[in-house]
Amino acid sequence: MKKTLVILVASMLSIFLLACINTTPIITTTGVTTTETITYNSVQTIELYAINDMHGLAYSDLDTLSKMGKYLHDKNESVPNTIIMASGDILQGSAFSNYYHGRPLIEIMNYIGFDAFTIGNHEFDWGIDVIAAYNDNSAANGEADYPFLAANIINKTTDEMMDWTQPYTIVETSGVKVGIIGIIGDVINSISASRVADYEFADIVDTIREYTYHLRTIEDCDIVVVSLHDYSYWVNQEIAASTGDYRVDAVFNGHTHETLADVIIRDGADMPYAQVSSYPAALFAKINLIYDTVSDSVIGVSSQYFSEDDLTTTDSHINDQIDYYAEQQAYLDFINEVLATTNRYINRYSEDQELAIWGSSVIRDYLGLDFGMVNNGGFRTNIDIGDISMGDLVVIYPFDNVIKTCEMTGQQIYDLYNIGGDVVFDDGVSVSGSQLYKDGVLINRSQVYTVGAVDYIFDKTYYNFLNGNNIQTSDFFMRDLLATDLRATVGIFDPYNGTSFTE
Repeated sequence: MKKTLVILVASMLSIFLLACINTTPIITTTGVTTTETITYNSVQTIELYAINDMHGLAYSDLDTLSKMGKYLHDKNESVPNTIIMASGDILQGSAFSNYYHGRPLIEIMNYIGFDAFTIGNHEFDWGIDVIAAYNDNSAANGEADYPFLAANIINKTTDEMMDWTQPYTIVETSGVKVGIIGIIGDVINSISASRVADYEFADIVDTIREYTYHLRTIEDCDIVVVSLHDYSYWVNQEIAASTGDYRVDAVFNGHTHETLADVIIRDGADMPYAQVSSYPAALFAKINLIYDTVSDSVIGVSSQYFSEDDLTTTDSHINDQIDYYAEQQAYLDFINEVLATTNRYINRYSEDQELAIWGSSVIRDYLGLDFGMVNNGGFRTNIDIGDISMGDLVVIYPFDNVIKTCEMTGQQIYDLYNIGGDVVFDDGVSVSGSQLYKDGVLINRSQVYTVGAVDYIFDKTYYNFLNGNNIQTSDFFMRDLLATDLRATVGIFDPYNGTSFTE
């Protein structure tokens, strides 16, 4: 069953409105200019679809991608006024997508007929230049047929947008001009600081107002839609409150992995918004806008999302595209390597986040440090009973985080611990009252210790790693260290037992 919320503000009389007549000049083969009369119904239904936070199919599978792709491709081919967009965090997350840096998905989205791709925080994970390569006019490395939108990502030096992105795109369909603004939310702290050192994210609402006004007054758009990689109840309310030439007709959200399909009540047509979790229960969202060309206004809206139950068959062309990449021998060798075996289901949040504690301990042991630390959101999925392959590990820990090290005093380590946040210490650290212990020995506040952490937390200014001495960027990537430790496992892997490091 489709999950649908429909708010119709259109009068039944709308269907009897007279047709709009457009005349378009045509130059014939004889060189004589004539006109062709194109007749559109005065009431048009614009069907908007969006995906968000797909993470390379990390939460579903390739078969689901094919089913979803067939549904959207067929809609695009057969239903007038279909517009399809992506609202960020689409590529990074699965072994299939990570191995090829998203190229298979870029090409499948080309086939489906996407109209826009909004940059999300995880598009920075491989370095934003990797994504930029899909808009460099070189077919050799893959090329997107749709624009990348990033209205508020600004280079600190030039005060300009990234030159391969644009703030909006315009789709004209059945005489209706639809402007789509792509914008990233207040998520800069969800990105490793080194990845965004050259950029800042301008204010969300101010940027939306700027480009909405431009689209309505300069570009003469009839409808304005926002693709926002973030979700906040209050931000959506602010967007909905704008009126006149600043009015936004619909918002697709992302980032928070919530499933939403709702409207904000306001004067005139209400503002629909939607977002999906990208799990099988909510794969993509749809917003319908009923636009009356006579009154030049949206007169009805609806918002819904689709689950895997709403999809039926796969697409043969998409299957062929998937198979081409999935059957490459180098890729198969990579994902099928068995690293270790476990005899219990390991929940990433169980035992006070034992996977994160294990990861921190791996940093400590393999780099020969006193302390190791990771963030508690780095491990993204659980570990099932049975073999743990490299393909599994990429999904479990999908980030290409590098390890950075420094020297910190015991007092600085106390301060770091007391900040709280998302820092998880290794299994040698224990707490009793207000005292911290390393391997059962009280941490000396004046002693200097060696510390290592993934760059995601190391570079954040609200922690104090950057106040340490002898800061170094190692040659070690977190996932490579985890793979090394899993390969070294003797018998059954259990993160509760610590690392498998030996001198």
